[in-house]
Amino acid sequence: MRRTQKERNEQSRQALLEAGSSLLREVGYARTSVVQITRRANRAHGTFYLHFANKRQLVSVLLEDMAEEGRQRAREIWRITPGVEGLWMTLREFFALITPERSLWLLLEEVIALEEDAAPLRSRLRHLYVEPVLRGLQANPDGRVPQAASLELLADILVSAGLYFARTGTLPASPDLTALHLTVVWRNAIGQPLTEADLAHLRGMFATG
Repeated sequence: MRRTQKERNEQSRQALLEAGSSLLREVGYARTSVVQITRRANRAHGTFYLHFANKRQLVSVLLEDMAEEGRQRAREIWRITPGVEGLWMTLREFFALITPERSLWLLLEEVIALEEDAAPLRSRLRHLYVEPVLRGLQANPDGRVPQAASLELLADILVSAGLYFARTGTLPASPDLTALHLTVVWRNAIGQPLTEADLAHLRGMFATG
């Protein structure tokens, strides 16, 4: 069957993303050119600009795609498993997803170092991770949620810590255990400390996983 123009465009876009991702990880942002990306993708040079304004936007799309995968996982977790267990599972998935992608976060830092006007990109991408955590916590069945502004600040701090661990390669423990530590911190911060039964249940989940 013949492919539609929309399908051909999407195939070209994916080819450019894959070529850009591999090149950028190999040689870095400064040493990667649009010409190199299109050559590796086996696409005409002008095709790049049908999909991306510049190579910075390609980097942004790569990071946003990773964030969207995390958001989809978080939505599914919170739909099935609310409460303490849902929070821990969301954080665990967050660490499991972003930790292997350290090169992408280092790439973002290189972009920001080279292009001053790129700094807001970090904040915007961080918010993509904050939003699903915040939404799940706002659905707390106890109804003892603090003011929205405080809750959002705490979610931002939680995610910022996670992104720092991913970027620096200093995850203090396994994703399971790091998520447990941050779940404890979070629940203490909102005045709902975990019970011994909560801790035993969560430890049991990853000790046998």
